[in-house]
Amino acid sequence: MKAEYDLSVMKRNGHPLRKKVSQGEIKLINPLDIPDWESKLENLTPDERDFFTGLINSYNVKKEKS
Repeated sequence: MKAEYDLSVMKRNGHPLRKKVSQGEIKLINPLDIPDWESKLENLTPDERDFFTGLINSYNVKKEKS
């Protein structure tokens, strides 16, 4: 590593929007929280439908464990 890099003074900063999220100025949304998603599944192919329902189910299992 180059001599001009001093790792002792380097510190990790959070995401620039982290402060606004913690203050409630910005609300994070869940990308899987889709209203009326059952009717939207009809437009997908069977493979896409299986993938999406598996994704939703795995998210719900993780959510229940928390």
